[in-house]
Amino acid sequence: MRKPPKHRPDKPTTCDISDLLNEMRSFVEENPLWYEDEDSLAKMGMALAALRAISTPEQVTEDEYEFAFNLFSTFNEAMRSNNE
Repeated sequence: MRKPPKHRPDKPTTCDISDLLNEMRSFVEENPLWYEDEDSLAKMGMALAALRAISTPEQVTEDEYEFAFNLFSTFNEAMRSNNE
């Protein structure tokens, strides 16, 4: 098996996680009603899945954790509303 280049980390860094969270924050600011739009809801679902896959709560600040938790809650509520 080929080894990854030495200058590349083998797992996400806190910079990667913060960059993703910053993109998510920008998306929410530009689309405040994202949870009402099917395409925006799908995009947020992909971003949240990526965030969940690359990070743990210990890797983010309290503010970032609260932001992500609120997004997860809003996303889950919107999904439940769409399924009813």
